Amino acid sequence: MIDAPLALAFAAGLVATVNPCGFAMLPAYLSYFIGTGGDEPEDTATAMRRSLVVGGVVSAGFLLVFGVTGVLITAGFRTVTDAIPWLALVVGVGIVLLGIAMLRGFDLTVRLPKPGRASHGRGLRSVFGFGVSYAIASLSCTLPVFLSVVALQAQRSNFLSGVATFLAYGAGMSMLLLGVTIALEFGRRGLILRLRSTAGYINRVAGAVLVLAGGYVVWFWVTDLTSGAGALGASGPFRFFEDLSQRAFRIVGDHPLLWGLGLGGLILTAVGIVFLAARGSGQDQTVDRHRESAPAEPRV
Repeated sequence: MIDAPLALAFAAGLVATVNPCGFAMLPAYLSYFIGTGGDEPEDTATAMRRSLVVGGVVSAGFLLVFGVTGVLITAGFRTVTDAIPWLALVVGVGIVLLGIAMLRGFDLTVRLPKPGRASHGRGLRSVFGFGVSYAIASLSCTLPVFLSVVALQAQRSNFLSGVATFLAYGAGMSMLLLGVTIALEFGRRGLILRLRSTAGYINRVAGAVLVLAGGYVVWFWVTDLTSGAGALGASGPFRFFEDLSQRAFRIVGDHPLLWGLGLGGLILTAVGIVFLAARGSGQDQTVDRHRESAPAEPRV
């Protein structure tokens, strides 16, 4: 039997990425992920490894922001909430600038570290930064739920119960991000295979989506800061995105167990593909070393 606070925290984590404040960041993230790949299709194992690493690093950035913010607010630093709209506005501007750079040909390719080799890590640092940006854009709408589900549980129970609740929240959020990232990777591979001659345009399409998504985030927070929540709620663009967000919220939030099982199965499949490929590669290298070290056969 799953503990009720843990189940609630898991469900809250699942819907954390589809709130009205940060809903535009989901297509922005997916477009960003598309841009981190090259124009040539990778083998399945490499593609799955990239999606797992990118999704995991973005999730880590997301959780770091929520964890630090939750600790500060519960410790009494409630003024941090006043800075959230301004930080989110900066994030929106940054997303627009990144999209413009991609439209002008900027390459976001993330080169993952290989076993036994050092990596400069600049690509993964930018991915982590995007996860932080995603979290900041989502904070205003998601933070009340996060505090009521996770931080309040930490205050009412012991430290370990609070940590377990936070991990359940993180598991829900991370599984959704990883699941959509893996699913998109399969779609991206098929698209590149079908459109090899125009694969170079995929990066620019991703940049255009980033400009649109970042533009919405900027408009959202400028309207909220200058005209208030009332004017924002009466606007057409907000109602459109809020309707999409609420639909996604209901689809995900009404059946958290089914989503957890489905996303868990998809993630385990990707992990299995990477593991089997790594194991096969290791066996091949072992065979090659044995062949190289074996004595040469005498000539007759």
